[in-house]
Amino acid sequence: MRPITGLLIVKNEEHFIERALTSLLWCDEILVVDSFSTDETPSICRDPSKPWANKIRFLEKEWLGFSAQRNFALSHARHSWVFFLDGDEECSPELARRLQNLLSDPDLTPAQYQVRRQEFFLKKPIHYGIWNPSYHIRFFYKEHLEFEGEVHEGVKSNYITQKIHEPIIHVEDLRIERFLNKLNHYTSIQAKNDFDRGLRTHLLRILLSFPAMFYKNYIYYGAYKDGTEGFIISVLEGISRTVRHLKIWQLTQISKRSQSSPPPLIS
Repeated sequence: MRPITGLLIVKNEEHFIERALTSLLWCDEILVVDSFSTDETPSICRDPSKPWANKIRFLEKEWLGFSAQRNFALSHARHSWVFFLDGDEECSPELARRLQNLLSDPDLTPAQYQVRRQEFFLKKPIHYGIWNPSYHIRFFYKEHLEFEGEVHEGVKSNYITQKIHEPIIHVEDLRIERFLNKLNHYTSIQAKNDFDRGLRTHLLRILLSFPAMFYKNYIYYGAYKDGTEGFIISVLEGISRTVRHLKIWQLTQISKRSQSSPPPLIS
């Protein structure tokens, strides 16, 4: 079997990191790039009594942004084949077997694979709405490949993209509190990117952003089929879209007021 590096970029994932690392024990190397966690994530990773102790390499790097952080991690992977996992994810046993079979195939050529991610809300599998289908490029040959973009970062390469249906298991106990924490972080990044690209918003767009996003998720993408959880997710996604528009508006006002301010007096 060709050797492979299991790769994680993490920060403050003490509640999930052991689950993630355990699911990567089949890899030849486990590389963790930590953005200076302030919880127990580093000590869990470095614990010499853990089953991954003889495979793990633990690096610390200040946060560079999603793509830049992934590219930094890639540059330190010892093997050409790489499998990326987030700190709150788990490689399912069936996915591990599928990847090992691929790596053992003598006809395997450099490529990139989108892997399905199974989403959950309060331990209930989510099958509809804008969270699905959820496929992300996570398994690939790293040479001549790099990540680009923020939040929903993409991959720049000349490789053929293939799909793997055996799943990555996302955090199973996703709660409203964790969603809102992520919402604040991601909407700030998205709003800044949108503003820098010249996108602006206005009162009517802000007003309509919630009902439009709720309808899109709940009706158009069928989140109603997920029951109460689908309804709640649709509400949260509507809030997320509204907050992003509010942050774009805020950046616009700050920019206008800074441009209209008189120059400082020189003493």
